[in-house]
Amino acid sequence: MYRKTFWLVVICFIIAGCSQNGAAKGEIDRKGIITEIDTKENRLLIDDRKHGLIWIKLNESDHLDEYVQGQEVVVWIDGVISNSIPAQARALNIQSATPLPEFIFEKDGFPSALPGFVTINQKRYNMQRGGFEWRNGNQVQQTDAASPLQIAEKFKAIHAKPNSRLTIEVEQKPTLIVYRWNAETESREREEYPIIVPAEKGRYIYEAIALWANGKVSFTFVIEVN
Repeated sequence: MYRKTFWLVVICFIIAGCSQNGAAKGEIDRKGIITEIDTKENRLLIDDRKHGLIWIKLNESDHLDEYVQGQEVVVWIDGVISNSIPAQARALNIQSATPLPEFIFEKDGFPSALPGFVTINQKRYNMQRGGFEWRNGNQVQQTDAASPLQIAEKFKAIHAKPNSRLTIEVEQKPTLIVYRWNAETESREREEYPIIVPAEKGRYIYEAIALWANGKVSFTFVIEVN
């Protein structure tokens, strides 16, 4: 009897320990793209397609410098989710949904220019580079730039037929996150990749964010559907 009781207690301790560190947590609670990083409150604003925006407060053991805007993460939530707008919750566990590749720097350091191309109907066009950020050890290089809407004003639109398929090319094969911007509301919505342009005629503004574990670059291009 004593032996059975002893092992029952041991098993309970093991299960409790796993639950505390999140290892025993099964189905994820949220999955989405990081749209904002709040260093003051140590939290991430995540855009979950199914549930909408939610602020996720990180644990003390988690560090914001492990995450970048545009990165996709999965979250196991500790406790309840508030009914605020956006919603708020605390992370029991958070992980990158897809590990980001590492950008390999040349001997002369950060890249002075990094081109990006969009291909449609077997023709390749240059995208306009916007803001970027690079991290190499203790060195950081970053710049602000005009917004995609501002860049689009001077971008010569690429003409395409309805429902055309387009692909994006940036060297060293980054993770790509693509948004389509709405000039009227100054908002953006994430697009599936590869991209199928709309069937309706019009002018469409796209932002492609190239992501690496140690950097990111924003590109803008405009599609005119005839």
